[in-house]
Amino acid sequence: MRRERRRVALAYLLALRGDFDGLLGMARVIAVLSPGVAAVQEFERLRLTVNFLWRYRIIRMSVWAGYAPLPQMDGLSNLISGFSVRLEAAMKELGERAALVAEMVSSPDRRRIHPV
Repeated sequence: MRRERRRVALAYLLALRGDFDGLLGMARVIAVLSPGVAAVQEFERLRLTVNFLWRYRIIRMSVWAGYAPLPQMDGLSNLISGFSVRLEAAMKELGERAALVAEMVSSPDRRRIHPV
């Protein structure tokens, strides 16, 4: 029974790692497409990555040692959820900007377009 629990916990951790890696890839794409990505935001992404990896490895070692760090696993899952929500907001903002630009470009009176 313990072995099965350990296997399930490790599979869950692996899935969390996959989700985080996918979100990081999306964050990189958003950063490339966003003209206003500042160094502070890039540093925040680095800090989040280090935080995730540190917590992930500690929890993984705990599971291998036979402990069931459920609150820590929940915290790691919440970290990923928060990251996902922030990326979704960034994608929405990027989409709104793209729609605004498309509307401005298709406007019959292009003289109203002011460079920002």
